[in-house]
Amino acid sequence: MSEENGTSDTCTPTHEQNPYGRSIVFLGRERSPAFVTESTRLPARLTPGQVLVKVELATICGSDLHTLNGTRTTSQPCVLGHEGSGLVIASAREGLREGQRVTWGVCASCNKCLHCSIGLENKCKTLQKCGHTVVSAAPLFGTYSTHVLCPPGTPVVPLPPALTPTLAAPINCALATMVNALSKVPPSPPLGQPGASVALVQGAGMLGLYASTLLKEAGFSKVFCVDVNRVRLTRVVDFGAIPVHPDQEEEVIPAGSVDVVFEVCGNKEVVSQGVRVLREGGTYVLVGLVCPSDAHLPVTALVLKCLTVVGVHNYTAKHLHQAVTFMERHHDRYPFASLVGLVYPLSDFRKEEDVEEER
Repeated sequence: MSEENGTSDTCTPTHEQNPYGRSIVFLGRERSPAFVTESTRLPARLTPGQVLVKVELATICGSDLHTLNGTRTTSQPCVLGHEGSGLVIASAREGLREGQRVTWGVCASCNKCLHCSIGLENKCKTLQKCGHTVVSAAPLFGTYSTHVLCPPGTPVVPLPPALTPTLAAPINCALATMVNALSKVPPSPPLGQPGASVALVQGAGMLGLYASTLLKEAGFSKVFCVDVNRVRLTRVVDFGAIPVHPDQEEEVIPAGSVDVVFEVCGNKEVVSQGVRVLREGGTYVLVGLVCPSDAHLPVTALVLKCLTVVGVHNYTAKHLHQAVTFMERHHDRYPFASLVGLVYPLSDFRKEEDVEEER
């Protein structure tokens, strides 16, 4: 027992027949092979603040595919993957016990530096990120693995029984990020005023679908969702949004008719349309523009319309807690489980990767 917090910190669990974890280690896309399977001995003793989780389900994020195809870079070698849920098998942290189902944050923060002190734990000066940290520093901090060893400073949130693995696994990425995005939106004007409580979501992927439900449940009377992919657009109605193809955008969404725009598609060409539809004093939240080259911002329009433009990258512990609560309250209202596709064992990782790249 840990004298500091009264929780168990011995970690080769008696119910774990194999004291080793298996991970898919990414060596780099130019290497051959690009991936290897490695075994890592599970720690016999945890240090204060660590939590060891057995992964029940990991989902592939679009950002991982960007790493694999070279659109973005990450530290190598590393265990990729950050979306997932699992079962605590050992804890050296107060409030978490063996046997709890949990999700965990992408970011492990020091909670001491300047960025952490102003509420930007996701930009901690000594940040470690799940799925982005070299194995020498964190050999089990990625979800393409049988186990995840959460470092101190990683938010770890218990899951309610109603949240199955397919509902829970994507919470700690797309949903928590969009909860953070929603927190940047000022209170909307009262319903019934011209243009009041109208939002536009640019992109109908995971981020866009979660954004649509969050905006709808926040009280927005209309939520438009724009995407070039007509197949994706067929789904947005089920998530509370009005589908709009770019060919129809100027006709369906007049200039100055929208309070809030969420950019979640990663296409810099949409920025001018986002600025066009915003009313005076509106808010533009940029979430997806991470990988492309710099986008052109129509500065004159930003100034004359008194617009607020804010960037969002990842999230903090409070957003993860709020995301879990949101999913618990609304999981039976929207078809969230349908967002997770075929499930493969870890040994078939390459097959799963191929399927995701084809989607």
